[in-house]
Formats: sequence, C-alpha cells, structure tokens
Amino acid sequence: MSPTRPLSRSSRRKAWFILAFCGLYVSAQLFMIVRGHFVTSKHFAFWMFPESTYFRTSLCRVLTDGTELKTAKGVWTVETETGTKRYKWGSFVHGYKLDYLESRERAKGSFNDTLKYYQAALNYVAERIPDDKSTYQLILRIRYQRAGGPEEFIVLESRPRLGGQHHGAS
Repeated sequence: MSPTRPLSRSSRRKAWFILAFCGLYVSAQLFMIVRGHFVTSKHFAFWMFPESTYFRTSLCRVLTDGTELKTAKGVWTVETETGTKRYKWGSFVHGYKLDYLESRERAKGSFNDTLKYYQAALNYVAERIPDDKSTYQLILRIRYQRAGGPEEFIVLESRPRLGGQHHGAS
C-alpha cells in the first residue's frame, strides 16, 4: 500500500481551479504593468526607479486689457454685478497634487502627466468662472527640476475665455 493516496476527483478540480485563478491573476497584473509603459497616463505601470521631478506652480490671470496679475496661492476676487466674488483654484481642482500652488511638490507619476493634467485643469477652471468678466485667460507658471538637474521653466495657458475680449498684449 502506498503512503499517499491519489487525490479524489473533487480535490483535483479544486486544485486546477486554484492554479487557474492564480495564473489568471498573475497574467492580469503583468498585462497592466506592461500596458502601463505604453499609455500616456502610466496608470498601473511599475517603475523600479520612478521619475524624481520637483516643481512649484503659480497661477496668474491675464485681464482683458492685457495686464497680468498673480493670484495669492490661487485665490482672486472680482467685482460682479451682485458684489464681490472670490474664486479659489482649490475649489475647482482636487487631487493629483494639482491643488497645491506655490509650494514645492514632487511629481506624482511622470512630470509629463502632471503637465497634461494641469493643462486640462486650466481649461476647466477658465470655463467655470462666468461671473469673472475681467479675466481673459489663466496662466500657470511652473518651475521644475528633473532628478537634480538644472531648474527649468514652462508656462501653460488656458484657452481664451469666450466672454472676454483681449485688448492688450500678454
């Protein structure tokens, strides 16, 4: 008589189910990691040594007469027909470190993704301030440093607002 007995049919089926599940799970994880390297957002992409980019942003408004005004950490007030209205960048934009203006931040994911999200956020906010008749365009100035390299500078601009007329030069 053998010290081990053959597995029953239900035990073999259970073992194959466990192996199939584990194989499917590992395959799905590998697929997401590999796929992550080829999509622009880099979600699910595992990076052994992630990008180390630090940046600092400041938000400015371009008025319809061409004057550029820096906001106070993304906060500005405008006179409307109903009185004074206060806008806050952080009220419109949440997450992905986009709401941290004028502080040194480390890029989450890749810095190129951060720039894309900032551009979308600029356009989003510019479209949602209808009572602000004096702002022609929003500008985001970003100082950044990639992996200890030299400090660089980039400027992102929102689409010009439909209601505003631009009479000056930026």
